[in-house]
Amino acid sequence: MDSTEFGERIESVIRAQTDDSLRSIIGYTRDAHTIHYLRSDVRQTYDERNIERAIDELRLETLEKEYINNLFKQMHGDFDCRIDVFENAVEMNFAVAEGEGLEIAIDRDHFVDQNTLVGDIIEAINEYLAGRPD
Repeated sequence: MDSTEFGERIESVIRAQTDDSLRSIIGYTRDAHTIHYLRSDVRQTYDERNIERAIDELRLETLEKEYINNLFKQMHGDFDCRIDVFENAVEMNFAVAEGEGLEIAIDRDHFVDQNTLVGDIIEAINEYLAGRPD
């Protein structure tokens, strides 16, 4: 997940659908990582230590792949990706093998703007929460 050719290819595929909403693309193996793309404003919020900690967390998530496949493969097929939704970003961790994968982060607003299922659900939750008495 660390070749320059792969990085350029995956960035062009993702940018075709996300444009300026793309935050990061990071390929990683057990021993190394390659930042294929990191938007400048996102880069300013991370120092090297935080990048390493985030990548270590991504590596740990890949360890779940075999366990999840053992539980759900028969009903759902192979496990491919974990998606985490944060206030400002949606992060997708594609587990390729143990300790190896591809992280892609996109602005959360992109999904709301695209009128996708995820955006519709987020909007419905926010509307509910705004109208709920404290």
